[in-house]
Amino acid sequence: MYTNSGVVSSAVPIKFLKRIYKESTEFLRRFFTFLAVSSLFIGATGFFKTYIGYIMMDLRPSLALSFAVFLVSFCVYSLDKVADMNNDLTNMPERCGFLAGRRNTVIAYSLAAYAGALAIVWMIEPMALPVVFVPFIANAFYGTKLIPGLPRLKDIPVMKNVIVAIAWSLTTILIAGYQILFTAPEVVAMVIYFMLIKTFIDTVLYDVRDVKGDREAGVRTMPALLGERKTIIVLLLLNSTLLPWTMLAHESVRPLAAILTIYGYAYIVYFRTRRNPLVLDFVVEGEWMLATAMLLML
Repeated sequence: MYTNSGVVSSAVPIKFLKRIYKESTEFLRRFFTFLAVSSLFIGATGFFKTYIGYIMMDLRPSLALSFAVFLVSFCVYSLDKVADMNNDLTNMPERCGFLAGRRNTVIAYSLAAYAGALAIVWMIEPMALPVVFVPFIANAFYGTKLIPGLPRLKDIPVMKNVIVAIAWSLTTILIAGYQILFTAPEVVAMVIYFMLIKTFIDTVLYDVRDVKGDREAGVRTMPALLGERKTIIVLLLLNSTLLPWTMLAHESVRPLAAILTIYGYAYIVYFRTRRNPLVLDFVVEGEWMLATAMLLML
């Protein structure tokens, strides 16, 4: 378009580009929100954690077994979101909006996903089938009063994070490493520890995100009890325990372990205060996808 002076006007193109940018940004926001609230993203995290577990144990990855962990993760977290709908009204209203009116549907496809995971593991690594039940067994222990006179694990601060970290480090690594569990148990144990620390840190960062709602509800998480600053210091110290792990690991694994450890420092510091929940999902849980993409490009 030309003005009276014959100079090309950039007003229309700029407005057009702004509109395209706004619409594209909104589309991506909705898309990523759907991935997060539907548990598809956390399921993908299970897949890529298992895949990286194979690499860290110097094993050839099984895409089928990694997909089985995707299905287990998808099932467990979908059911968990249904159970926690009331708490999410404050911390994650988008999740409640997605689940509204879909409760029975979510339960149905979650159970179907779990059945699919059982079938895959049974066909490929039947001796590892008990591992598929670990998340549900851990959840039962977490909510049950095991010893009369003692509180439930659920009533003890930080135990949620511990149980989640143990359950998912065992699930992802034992399914991936079952073939060497009895021939190289020290390798499996080392990788379980690495995943346990990383998973524990990730769960506590979600508590940092939710600290306002947790305090209002009286939930005693680490950030609610210690405050965000002291919690971040604890997480940085835990992440530092992976430094000697990296030096002790096999030389083929050291570069990957070092990158994941340094990346851990970066996002712990970045999420020391509450950020956009979607950014937290994709930076923290997405590290396993980024690590896999990096390995495939090398």
